[in-house]
Amino acid sequence: MSPRPDRPSPSAARPRRRAVGDRAMQRATLIALGVGIVLDVLVIVLAAMIGEPPALSGALIGAGLTLVIVLPTVAVAFAGKHLSPVSMAATVLGSWAVKMLIVILVLIAVRDLDAVSTRWIGLALLVGAVSAVFVEAVLLARSRQPLEVEPPEDPSEHPLGS
Repeated sequence: MSPRPDRPSPSAARPRRRAVGDRAMQRATLIALGVGIVLDVLVIVLAAMIGEPPALSGALIGAGLTLVIVLPTVAVAFAGKHLSPVSMAATVLGSWAVKMLIVILVLIAVRDLDAVSTRWIGLALLVGAVSAVFVEAVLLARSRQPLEVEPPEDPSEHPLGS
């Protein structure tokens, strides 16, 4: 029971804009995924045209690692509207840690293989994952989501400080 039932809560007075922010995030991550995939396909085609098997295998591994980096971001964007802020932060941090662990382990596993070009892995990652992250950041910045901050309570209402 509210100590002042006659006053509506500040959150009840203002409509929530979270749905607009969720849609902007989902749209940005999907477009970023599409850009990353298209650019990685171009890198794979270029590697195949060169005709060196290590280049093609490196480009394919790099494209796979791009998906490892970008797909969890898309999944978190769609799951985020169902999570509390703390759960969302934990999910983002956990997915980032798992992504980095997978990328590092794969790079360690293939670093000494002659059948895989690490340069092409790096090129595919640079073109796919970095461009996807850049596109996502630009789209989110352009969506201009308003920052909603609750105004501080009036200290005169709480005589604890007096």
